[in-house]
Amino acid sequence: MAGLSIQRLKSLETGLKAIQAIRSKTASRTAVQLLKPSVQIRAVSCATSVGNSSIDKNIVYSRHQDFDLRTQTVVQRFIERASLWPNLTATECGLTGRKYTYGQLIVLIRHFGSALVRMGFKKGEVFGMLLPNLPEFPIVLLGAAGIGMPVTTVNPIYTVEEIARQMQLSGATVVVTIPQLAGTLRQVAQLCPEIRRLIIIGQPEEGFATFGEMLQDSGDLYDENINVNPSEDIFALPYSSGTTGLPKGVMLSDANITANIQQLLHPTAMKLTSPPPTSNATDELQEVYVVILPFFHMYGMVGVMLTGLDLGAKMVILPRFEGESYVNSLHQHHPSTLHLVPPLVAFLGLRPDLKLEAFQRLHTVAIGAAPLGTAVATRFVERLGRPNLLMQEGFGMTETTSACHLSPVKNNQIGSFGEPLPRTHVKVIDVDTGESLGPGQPGEMCVQGPQMMKGYYKNEKATKETYDSEGWLHTGDMVYYNEQNQFFIVDRLKELIKVKGLQVSPSELEDVLRRIPGVLDVAVIGVPDDIAGELPRAYVVKKEGNPLSKEDIIEFVDAKVSHHKRLKGGVVFLDSIPKTNTGKILRRELKKML
Repeated sequence: MAGLSIQRLKSLETGLKAIQAIRSKTASRTAVQLLKPSVQIRAVSCATSVGNSSIDKNIVYSRHQDFDLRTQTVVQRFIERASLWPNLTATECGLTGRKYTYGQLIVLIRHFGSALVRMGFKKGEVFGMLLPNLPEFPIVLLGAAGIGMPVTTVNPIYTVEEIARQMQLSGATVVVTIPQLAGTLRQVAQLCPEIRRLIIIGQPEEGFATFGEMLQDSGDLYDENINVNPSEDIFALPYSSGTTGLPKGVMLSDANITANIQQLLHPTAMKLTSPPPTSNATDELQEVYVVILPFFHMYGMVGVMLTGLDLGAKMVILPRFEGESYVNSLHQHHPSTLHLVPPLVAFLGLRPDLKLEAFQRLHTVAIGAAPLGTAVATRFVERLGRPNLLMQEGFGMTETTSACHLSPVKNNQIGSFGEPLPRTHVKVIDVDTGESLGPGQPGEMCVQGPQMMKGYYKNEKATKETYDSEGWLHTGDMVYYNEQNQFFIVDRLKELIKVKGLQVSPSELEDVLRRIPGVLDVAVIGVPDDIAGELPRAYVVKKEGNPLSKEDIIEFVDAKVSHHKRLKGGVVFLDSIPKTNTGKILRRELKKML
């Protein structure tokens, strides 16, 4: 995170003393009494539609036993679950030790939501979050969502222009950040007239409401019975490039999120356990996470944070990745489960100073965002000295909430991204004919399930391009499956580039490059990289006689985009960009040049 050192983040502790005081006042209050949800929760049918087509023998169904989905909001579900363990630690800062119990989170969520209502915010207005990982993150997320505000999360390393674009597209009216990003957010607010209020977590800043003061709200304006339709109303509005094009708002309902939580925590999907439901429960039976994956990303938000809270886990949270602080947290807190991406697996596999006794409780490592190589996985397991360690790879998109596939607990295969989660149906189709294919035949993967997005925000055209007439979401990924219904990535049909699990839209970079006066035409593709997975490379056609250099182009782009979008894959000059007769870039022809 540019400009955010560990030392500067530690200064947040000073500005959060007011929160500590509030927590101590609420420690003796019973979370169940304060926020016990009174909305009746009902079970819905187990049947899931497979579209209007006739039975297709090549549709792959989940082997997991079915379960009843529950029509409740994310906040209602959190309150119900958190009330079981009010005295257990829920979130803890891995740098300062600042922590919150489950009971305290419930109280502070109510206070924060009430303060937003008092400020004049209403259901349906969009709440923006420009935050690194913090133990306060769920207070903000669930406090805003609890009053019916869809939440749009932004990568804190984004530039002013990138942040402003997302705030404009989402129509956010209030945004929260930390002191280190206050200057950035002020510039964003100048470009976004719809933003009415700014909130700061930490030391006060001029022009910002202070998070600590908001938590002193009486909480009387928070209505846990607010009329939120879990299936229709939006809980989260993250931005994704989908299979192609510029980033688009992904509408994820409360029902999408709660379904995905239940799918990931299905008894046969993962080996995760919860403490006994009692106020006297001890932390000895808690799952322990050391969290480095960003909460602004759906893998971090749903796959780690919200599932962790649903389990009653203790989450030790780090604001950014720094090798020393990450390893120190692993040594200190002895995680039971790790959520990683392939570059982190490689990092730990090569780390010489790991204290192996710190991993005695570790039973599962979940890997997502990019395929994991067999050599990297083997080195990691050997380094930890845990031959029986469960390594579970998964697959998901923002459009599938977080995950739709996960490696099985038994007989999983390294290199496969697993099998469909409960209630998830998958088919692989021929990209030319649309015919569904059987085992061993590569084609585009299409998915159905309760975790599939509602659609793209205010973009019906893009929604129709992603969903077909039978309700199948087309992922843009070329895959095949074997006789055991284990799925494997072959290639990516979609243009999207994945840099360390983060999305980079070629169209977005091409738009930036076209602003350079000497550029006549341009195309961007991802090139393979052992550490990052892929890196963006630009192919550029210069205007005749222009002295533009590769260094000029890289310098221009560096100033306009966040770090992971920079042209680390290089710049190549061409006489022309290969295109179809209709003018579409032939990116596959460019990839043949590698």
